[in-house]
Amino acid sequence: MSGASERPAGRVEARLDWLDGTKGIAILWIVGFHCFIAYAAGRLPWPLDPGYFAAYERIWAPDSLGARAVCLAAALLAAAVDFGFHGVAVFLVLSGFGLSYSLARSGRPAVAWPGWYRSRLVRLLPMYWVAHLVYLVSPFQARFDAVDYRFVLSVLGDRVVPIGTMFYYFNPALWYFGLLLQLYLVYPLLFVALERLGVARFLVVAAVVTFGARWALVFAVPVDGKWVQGGFFACRLWEFAVGMAAGVLWRRWPAAIDATVLSWRGFLAGAGLYALGFYSYGALWSYLFTDALIGTGLTVILVNVARVMGRLPRMNTAVMAVGASSYGLYLVHQPYVHYFGTWLRPLDLPVFVIGAGGIIVMLVLGAMALERGVNALTRRALG
Repeated sequence: MSGASERPAGRVEARLDWLDGTKGIAILWIVGFHCFIAYAAGRLPWPLDPGYFAAYERIWAPDSLGARAVCLAAALLAAAVDFGFHGVAVFLVLSGFGLSYSLARSGRPAVAWPGWYRSRLVRLLPMYWVAHLVYLVSPFQARFDAVDYRFVLSVLGDRVVPIGTMFYYFNPALWYFGLLLQLYLVYPLLFVALERLGVARFLVVAAVVTFGARWALVFAVPVDGKWVQGGFFACRLWEFAVGMAAGVLWRRWPAAIDATVLSWRGFLAGAGLYALGFYSYGALWSYLFTDALIGTGLTVILVNVARVMGRLPRMNTAVMAVGASSYGLYLVHQPYVHYFGTWLRPLDLPVFVIGAGGIIVMLVLGAMALERGVNALTRRALG
């Protein structure tokens, strides 16, 4: 979804097959989440609420052991999908990873930083603009009466100011684009800092900036929570920075890092961080660390899942293809899944899962074709 990851060539590329697989898992999780919340519309309990499973039993009213098992499975599935928004944190980590992995060998972009900015914008903006056009022409989403000055600001890349009306404007998923632009703007400074400070000190500085910014905006000068979610890049810097550090380390010592992260020890460490992230939802002070813990832990988990999935060639190929086109899918999916999720509300959950699965497959295929077409036209026009 970053729209900027560069695939390395040769033998090293085989070691990073998990990269597109991880993106594929994350984006499918995000799309499923947006479809599910449109379907649920607040009718189903939230997984972190006390008595979650008891609430599901009251809804399903199972009258047999088999029905109880189905109810439990439905509750577990709903809980898993409900946290699909965590996939955005994974893309933040992978964005930092992809950018720094590609630069770690040379230390600087081949075309200097102005050329680097141009290449990033050429990769990001055309598909982003097409997503706006898709919204306008979609039969069940076109709302010209809702188009105002904010649409122009959004086309120009502003998803932040004014935060209350721009952050979730018309296609809420696009808030991530605004965060990505901010991170790309400061990326040269971050990369130089990583080179000069080294990985350890760079991560210490990133942690101080991230948690300091979150503390300031949550406690010292409380503001709209959207600033913390991604309106101000410093509040999400850790995820991007840990990806940058991982990209540099993976380039320098691929075998050692591969053996450390892609192992049962790495998986358990990621699971532990992810669990701490869930625990941190419990209090306002601990929420300062929530996104960092979840982004770091979940990325390690999904990287390991993607590596294991490589043993299933057909599934792995399909998920990798989705991951390779995750940017376009992310930009265009939400209005569609919101519509169809709402349309599927009268159905029971098992039937919804089947229907939503078919709709998501069609949406994935359409978004993949659209992104490839846009990229081809962009290359033809701009080189």
